[in-house]
Order: sequence, then C-alpha cells, then structure tokens
Amino acid sequence: MRKFAIILMSLFLIPLYGENLTGRQIMEKVVKKTGWKDMEGEITMKITVRGRTRIRKIKMYSRKRTEDETDMVMKFLYPPDVEGTGFLLIEHSRGEDERYLYLPALRRIKRIAASGKGGAFMGSDFSYYDIGKPKLQDWKYKNLGMVEYNGIKCYKVEALPSSKKVEKDTRYSKVIHWVDPEKWSVIHAEYYDRTGTLWKVLDVKEIKKIGSIWFQTHMVMKNVQAGSSSEMKFENLQVNKGLPASIFTKRYLQQ
Repeated sequence: MRKFAIILMSLFLIPLYGENLTGRQIMEKVVKKTGWKDMEGEITMKITVRGRTRIRKIKMYSRKRTEDETDMVMKFLYPPDVEGTGFLLIEHSRGEDERYLYLPALRRIKRIAASGKGGAFMGSDFSYYDIGKPKLQDWKYKNLGMVEYNGIKCYKVEALPSSKKVEKDTRYSKVIHWVDPEKWSVIHAEYYDRTGTLWKVLDVKEIKKIGSIWFQTHMVMKNVQAGSSSEMKFENLQVNKGLPASIFTKRYLQQ
C-alpha cells in the first residue's frame, strides 16, 4: 500500500515539476541536444508562390564544433539556375554568427551582415536566421504553460527579443513556440513582425529519431501575409560520420 502511494504521488509530482520549468530551461533542452557530433543529408525544398511551385535540391552537412557552437554547410544541386550556390553558417557562443553565401555566377563569397539575417533564405519563407538554431541569448523566454496541439500536450513558450537590435536584425517582435516535451522539439511556431502582426507560421510535419536524437525532418513555413509557403524535407540523414573540418570553410563553398 505504501509503495502504491509513492507511485501515485510521483505521477502527480512529475507534471507539477514540468510546469515549473522556466521558458529558458525549456528552450535550452530544445537547442542543446547532445548525442551527435556531425550529420549529413539531403534536403528537398518546395517554394510555392501564387500557386506556382519551385523545387530545389540541397546537400547539407552539419557538425558540433563545441557544445554550444554548430557549423552548417548547404550546397545547392538543382535546379541549374542555383546549382553550385553554397551557404555556410558558423555559430559563435559569444558575438555574431557568421553567414556566407557563395554565388557561382559571380564567383564570389558574400558575407551576410547581421542586419540581413532576417532576409529570405534563397527566396523562401525561411529567413537566414531561421536556418540553424536560435541563439538563446537573443531572446527573453516565458513559459506560458501546458497546452494541447494536434493531440500532443506541449509547452507553450513566448520569446521576445532581448534587445532592439535583435528585433531589427531578425524582423521578429515575438515568436511563440509549441514544444513537445517527449522529443524536446518545436512542433509549431508563430512569428510576429515588428508591428506585432502575425507574419509566419511554422508546422513541423515529421520528427524522426536518428540514433538516439529526435530531429525535425519535415517542416512547412507559411507566410500568412503574402500567402506563400516553403517546405523543407530532410532525407537520408546520417549522424556521427566523422566529417572533416575542411567541409565547414569558405574554401569548400567554392569547390
């Protein structure tokens, strides 16, 4: 009887403890996933504007340079008008991240300034800031409690820019995240523009367990103001392959 009482108490205490997690603690669990060192895969991107869809094929490489810093390279394979275009993201735990775009037609690498990271990534509804994980220090998080979304009980977390500069650079005045506490992944998000009006909505259609880690493998970003949408689907993901550091360089973008 005593053992049963202890089990019963634990069932009630677990959700109470979860409710007491701060917004920052929740987002740390989302961002700071351990168990992988590097990853490679393929991405199919579909951009739909006014009923017309463009398809792009991308090769992606990523690695954890340190526990808090990730590097990512994307090489565009298709269609011919963007073939050879490359994107490099180098994250820094302190200071601004580095973002570079290689344009083969110009044979030059362009660094994307901090003020440009809110711009559209290769004409999609994802911004350059959306590619990669958010910097925790850019936002002030608030746990809005447990809610249900598509049958999943999840945390609702509000993120407000930590400074006017972050708001200006990202072009977001607020982001609301719905976080699945079982997979510690965002399953839905709303992005508000600098006037406080809903701008974009993210829906994560699929989350796969690769190795021991849950990864978002199918995402759709809808621009509710423009009526456009962009879909990213990850395939053939492989982790911990021992990718060389030479991949995550500006030189590699030009190869």
